[in-house]
Amino acid sequence: MMERQSVCEYPLPVVDFSDENMKPGTDTWVAACEMVRRGFEDHGCFLAHFDKVGPNLINSVFHAMEQLFGLPLETKRTKTSEKPNHGYTGQVPTSPLFESFAIENPSNIQDCQKFSNIMWPTGNHHLWYL
Repeated sequence: MMERQSVCEYPLPVVDFSDENMKPGTDTWVAACEMVRRGFEDHGCFLAHFDKVGPNLINSVFHAMEQLFGLPLETKRTKTSEKPNHGYTGQVPTSPLFESFAIENPSNIQDCQKFSNIMWPTGNHHLWYL
């Protein structure tokens, strides 16, 4: 675990997820949990370091997120669910920059495609080739 100065006025905690020793219950795991908690409590976030993911994948994911959160508000609001916090959440006056989506069973390709079809009814097929 390390801390470094960020572009923010205050340094954000940095959690190194590429540490091979980070297993549940170990001292490394407990320290990481504490840094994550402190990051959320003090800043609402933390920086995650994981050097096993290449820059092409990282850039593709950020581009996809820009596409998703750049959709019109009316489109984003079509993602609904009867389960709490499983639809679109955003436009909250007390947290004006907060937006989130939930995908049911995110490790299931059919459920991810179902979500994609809600957001892009006419298709966004290049999203599946990240």
